[in-house]
Amino acid sequence: MKSDRTPANSHPPRWIHIGRWTPQVLFSLHERPHRHGDLRRRLRGVSQRMFTRTLRRLESSGLIDRSVRSSKVLAVEYSLTPEGRTLIAPLKGMCRWAQRYAQRVTAQVRVRVPEATPPESSGP
Repeated sequence: MKSDRTPANSHPPRWIHIGRWTPQVLFSLHERPHRHGDLRRRLRGVSQRMFTRTLRRLESSGLIDRSVRSSKVLAVEYSLTPEGRTLIAPLKGMCRWAQRYAQRVTAQVRVRVPEATPPESSGP
């Protein structure tokens, strides 16, 4: 018999992939639509491969739209879908929780870890 107390449906659906860069992409697109290069510059430290993978997953999940405008220069722009907009409030709540939790953990670590003292010398 299984001793797991979590309900079977407590996990998010498999189509939602919340990776490291997903919240940053969603928050950036919440402000306004962005072109590909502009959006990538906002996410410092992301590799091109991971950036492309994140955008494709969000697009296939129906959370962002990718529109291509052809003029003299091909312009690709990303924006949030209505479904993507519904994630902003829960993500903001998670960020607030993480900030409070991080402050609590940091305070607990400070209490538990004594200040480092140099070792006493044992000889002349």
